[in-house]
Amino acid sequence: MLFQPSTAAVAVRAGASSAPAARALCVAAQRLAPLLRQLVSPRDRAAASSAASFRRFGSTPAARCAQAEPGAAAAFDGASAGDQALDLQAAAATATAAANSNINNNSAGGQLLTCALSDDYAAFDRADHTSPNSNNSMAAPGCRLSVNAPAPTPVNAMVMPPPSPSKRPRSDSFADLAPVASRHEAEASLKAALAAPASPGAVAAAPAAVSSSGANLAKALKSVVKIFCTSANPNFSLPWQMMAQTKSTASGFVVAPLPARRILTNAHAVANQVQVMVRRAGNARKFPARVLAVSHEADIAQLTVDNDEFWTGEGGVEALELGALPAMQESVMVVGFPQGGDNVCVTKGVVSRLDRQQYSHGRCALLTTQTDAPINSGNSGGPVLLNDKLAGIAFQSLIGAENTGYVIPIPVVQHFLEDLDRHAGKYTGFPELGISWQSLESTDMKASLAMPAGLTGVYITGTEPVFEASKVLRAGDVLTHVSGHAIADDGTFLFPDHKVRIDFRHLPSMAFDGDCLQLGVWRDGAAQALECRVAVPRHLVPLHCHDERPRYFIFAGLVFTNLTNFYLRHQYGADWSTKAPIKLCDRYFSGSKEADGQEVVLLSKVLSSDVNQGFQEIGNVQVYKVNGVKVHNLQHLARLVDSCEAPFVRFDLDWKRVVVLDTAKAKAATADILRTNCIASAASEGLLSQDLCLPADVSSVVQPTMADTEVVAGDEAVAVGEGKAKTNMARL
Repeated sequence: MLFQPSTAAVAVRAGASSAPAARALCVAAQRLAPLLRQLVSPRDRAAASSAASFRRFGSTPAARCAQAEPGAAAAFDGASAGDQALDLQAAAATATAAANSNINNNSAGGQLLTCALSDDYAAFDRADHTSPNSNNSMAAPGCRLSVNAPAPTPVNAMVMPPPSPSKRPRSDSFADLAPVASRHEAEASLKAALAAPASPGAVAAAPAAVSSSGANLAKALKSVVKIFCTSANPNFSLPWQMMAQTKSTASGFVVAPLPARRILTNAHAVANQVQVMVRRAGNARKFPARVLAVSHEADIAQLTVDNDEFWTGEGGVEALELGALPAMQESVMVVGFPQGGDNVCVTKGVVSRLDRQQYSHGRCALLTTQTDAPINSGNSGGPVLLNDKLAGIAFQSLIGAENTGYVIPIPVVQHFLEDLDRHAGKYTGFPELGISWQSLESTDMKASLAMPAGLTGVYITGTEPVFEASKVLRAGDVLTHVSGHAIADDGTFLFPDHKVRIDFRHLPSMAFDGDCLQLGVWRDGAAQALECRVAVPRHLVPLHCHDERPRYFIFAGLVFTNLTNFYLRHQYGADWSTKAPIKLCDRYFSGSKEADGQEVVLLSKVLSSDVNQGFQEIGNVQVYKVNGVKVHNLQHLARLVDSCEAPFVRFDLDWKRVVVLDTAKAKAATADILRTNCIASAASEGLLSQDLCLPADVSSVVQPTMADTEVVAGDEAVAVGEGKAKTNMARL
């Protein structure tokens, strides 16, 4: 069978009203067209030109299948390249089943409506046809086929018999065939049909339901870009050094409005970047890009390209508009540049879950969408489409599971963009209430609080001192409502319009830094309405340090730094929580800031020298005091040591360890130790020059500790301090 590459033909028996059946047949034809085009050889394309080909019932396998299954008839002409053939009976059966769902068997006669769906033009022809086994359907009244392409030269559509499976169609196959209709004749027939009054046995109009998946994909391909990033990560174990440069690729896309010239991708795709280049799909040239803003918590980055040729080059650029949050089981399309090739890749799947999950890059829990569409390395940052609108950004997958990919949903993307608009292009973050809580599923506990039947909520166990919640809420309160949403005993609320339950912490995260939320609280046997201001998280131990150089201070070979998640990972590996000293783990998981600027300062390691003899095995312990003054942060420690004029410098450490050095000898030996270890500076950039901000009474700030007076066995202290230090050096 010879198939015109630009045309898909559908034959629909018309009679009684059945708009859904007609649409189903047209959509089926449109979806088959791209598959059939792939089977056409260039030689056949040239022979076919742009003619529309369709065949009368009774001459094709599809027609015979339609006659065997009363209710509707659909015939599709396809291509046969060599010995390849497409099983049209399956397509006809699908169309038949769709048509049978809404067909009236009230007429034995009817008319044949032929819809030629073409990339170039649409021709409608009504031809008399009767069959004793035929049923009737009617195209949707008022439907029209909109064509934007210029009209081609009129071509006659030819009807031809099917070729032998082992032979190509020959030119003499057209010898005994008659033309169906020219384009002008078809248009005239269509106008007459539309002008005629509707009747029970006549066709009112032709269906215009043409699949838009091709147009959606074309728009996505003009928006998607491939990102090439060269990055250099800092070494948190040796904070004065950088790791070797690495190269990676990811995906991105242009987001509306187009004049803003904004490209969105994942934050992890450009973290610690040295150079970022972007390349449009189907283009060979790479353009330098600039990072405008980054949200490591949401794993989103905003880029731009300054070169005008990127935006005005061949083919042009289109911007994707933000869509809605897809419902469960809605189909989505993932576009990007995953591993396995250099060209763009398109995959499809359905939305399988909506939940609040931890983002692996920023260690922050936010709303996520789960899909079964493949998301592999390189897909990161690519758009996830629902029709022609953005439904999210691909960013991570679950290791060890099949078909489990995660998407940054539209509410998180919108929050990021609005945050930048509110704060003049500066990203602030996703705020929190600043409370600790537990579920309230025990009926005895609820009875002890005198809570009425039906009232639900979570039990507040504490508040963070640096949040306003410490002034509004208190331990023992029951949080029952947040922004009008009832909180269940397990800490979830009913997510609007999706009938799923989400962790209530999603509600404050969708506010902005400094916003006030309305809270419902059960306190002292009565319900109260309170207002509380939310703020971005201020953790005692930073959850991440992306795009930041580690800070350090070296004095007499003693290397001081602040405790971070990345420090623990560099020192003890990915499973640091099972290997690091228990007190450092406690600071990370349960420590809280008592005042702004507070940090956990560590004596990381000791660079051996005569001046520090006797202390060279100490490492990875917290520093509490310098000469009796409580250490607030690393900058404070550096100032205390640098300005020390006492004969000796004393450091009080965790596990009740003490280090005492001669001040003059220590300062004199520092320069030689730096030279020996090829270290350019005794302090990280800006540590000693930046303004130091301390609380009014730094001595009153509670140090994060498990108890300064606890008794620890001597061998345990050695195991955590000295033993761990030896192990770390072996890893380095």
